[in-house]
Amino acid sequence: MLTALRRSALREWVASRLTAPTGAWLDRRINRLLPEERTALGAAQPREGARRRVGVALRAVLILALLALGLWGALGTLQMLAQVGPQDWLAIGAGTGATFLRTVAALAIGTAWTLPVGVALGLNPRLARRVQPLVQVVASIPATGLFPALLLVFLSLPGGLDVAAIALMLLGTQWYVLFNVIAGAQAVPTDLREAAQIFRVRGWRRWRYLILPGIFSSLVTGLITATGGAWNASIVSEYVTFGGQKYSTVGLGSLIAGAADAANYPLLLAGTLTMAAVVVAVNTLVWHRLYGLAQQRYRLE
Repeated sequence: MLTALRRSALREWVASRLTAPTGAWLDRRINRLLPEERTALGAAQPREGARRRVGVALRAVLILALLALGLWGALGTLQMLAQVGPQDWLAIGAGTGATFLRTVAALAIGTAWTLPVGVALGLNPRLARRVQPLVQVVASIPATGLFPALLLVFLSLPGGLDVAAIALMLLGTQWYVLFNVIAGAQAVPTDLREAAQIFRVRGWRRWRYLILPGIFSSLVTGLITATGGAWNASIVSEYVTFGGQKYSTVGLGSLIAGAADAANYPLLLAGTLTMAAVVVAVNTLVWHRLYGLAQQRYRLE
């Protein structure tokens, strides 16, 4: 991709017609503002010290402007958050816990079937050529397009929207895990597979000593992506308008969607910031550590 961009005719046109002339014009404008000094040959040139001072001043102005903009935004955020009452924060806490449990359930169910299927496809090129195109077609169908059909089924069953929300999260996130597992299985070196076959490493031992260490990095990458997708999918899966009626369940996504529907902007801001904070905390405390383990212990070189 980088090579293609470097050879791009559009990039060359932008550099020659826009970037270079603009930079030259700025240089001329700045040089006119700077005092000049005479060199030993008598030619006038701008002072380097003055040039540096102008650069430092411009950077300082830019930094101060960004700080002022950030401070103004922070003050507005604090003013809106001050309008969120204790009951609202309790609802946000309960909704966060409910959505977290649904996210874990969706990831567990998705991993339970995508892990063996992805390994089977990744280690069997002939099977992958036949099945993977079909899987890609199914994965390209938007999860929200299937949600009305799911509602017709799940609303009549025990659990209702609670189960339907997990199903929609699953539809929107399982493919991240599947395709990453397929890529990880395909990347396992052939000599390791042959060695396992020669030494008759089979069953659980084969999964423990060959497959899981070989695909661990790809599996963690898929789970990281799927986690973010599951939290985003909660907004449309926990608060649904279907058949002229609104269905909702306890959850952070439902709270955010309901606040947006009711134009309750302070609650919308508080719910959105909470979701962002939870995702960042999970990434830092869980996935970052697992990814570091994958890079240090399970890296194939």
